[in-house]
Amino acid sequence: MKKILITGATGMVGQHTLNFLLQDSNVTSILSIGRRKTGIEHTKLNEIVLNDFLKIAELKDQLSDLDACIHCLGVYQNQVSKEDFFKITCDYQKALTEVLEETSPDLTFCLFGATGADPTEKSSVTFAKAKGRAENLLAETSFPKKYVFRAGYIKPTGNRQPSGWMYKIAIPISNVAFRLFPKMGITDAYLAKAMVHLAVNPNLESQVFENSEIKKLL
Repeated sequence: MKKILITGATGMVGQHTLNFLLQDSNVTSILSIGRRKTGIEHTKLNEIVLNDFLKIAELKDQLSDLDACIHCLGVYQNQVSKEDFFKITCDYQKALTEVLEETSPDLTFCLFGATGADPTEKSSVTFAKAKGRAENLLAETSFPKKYVFRAGYIKPTGNRQPSGWMYKIAIPISNVAFRLFPKMGITDAYLAKAMVHLAVNPNLESQVFENSEIKKLL
């Protein structure tokens, strides 16, 4: 029976991830830590609101004996400054893993990554460099199983979708392209289900899954 931590459960992918965890009979306890409440009431769900993940160490006593962490916390690049994008993408993750290495050293860590991540950290593109740094930070941890999910275009299927005028224009166009070229991406629900599957059943060696490989996990 599994005790799972999820971050960013109110996001587009995080919402689906939480729902699949709630439905999984092998998951007996879920700890959700995020910047706002999900609004879900469930016997196996415990929620903590934390506005600044750099203060995650304050929750150390509640982060012990976890079997897995699914890290979905993030932000759209166009919504914050470059400095804040790196802080939320990289520094928040580093603060989280440092605590978890102490409190739950044997857990499986699943990272919601992105296609285009640059692990060399030489890219001039903020998104690619930050996502690459996040992958490197995870690789430096001592967790026995570490999975990175580099999804391509993520097709929204739930009630949470990206905000902003740019996405209002891009999503309808992308949805048409997705129907014509399904290999270009994955649905938010499928990605969530794949992450939950490996968090609960970590039967593969640590690795980075590209979009096409994620589709073969289920």
